[in-house]
Amino acid sequence: MSDAGCGALLRVGKVAGYTDTGLIVDVSLSGACQRCAEGRGCGMGLLARRQQQRIIVFASAPRPSLPAAYPLNSDVTIALPKRQLNYLTLLIYVIPLLLALLVAGAASLLDAREWLSVALFFSALMCSVLALKYLLRERMERFRPRLVS
Repeated sequence: MSDAGCGALLRVGKVAGYTDTGLIVDVSLSGACQRCAEGRGCGMGLLARRQQQRIIVFASAPRPSLPAAYPLNSDVTIALPKRQLNYLTLLIYVIPLLLALLVAGAASLLDAREWLSVALFFSALMCSVLALKYLLRERMERFRPRLVS
């Protein structure tokens, strides 16, 4: 992925297949930048430790015209807005951790035993992650990469 200065992370991949709603794009490490291949880049290298990583990208064109517009093994560019990525990171990491810290802190203020504070911390962390997964199940499409070219 590269930063084109337009507020989006861009990545070039190859068309690997088609779905009912879009394309399957292969963004393997072989196509990644050197920093990503070393695991120090934009994060895609950390996710793509496997030899193949495929992402389903939604296309605005109808399904029958996709093979003509995007033949197999052709290069396509996908983008994910940085703002969406930052928002997703905040939702996944920060909010459950803060909620768990607040619950454990409230328990310790009420003179609860140490083991109870620890148990409440981990319970609140797991519950908040599960609640977040439940609440975002239909809204996750907004965080999916979009087809640029």
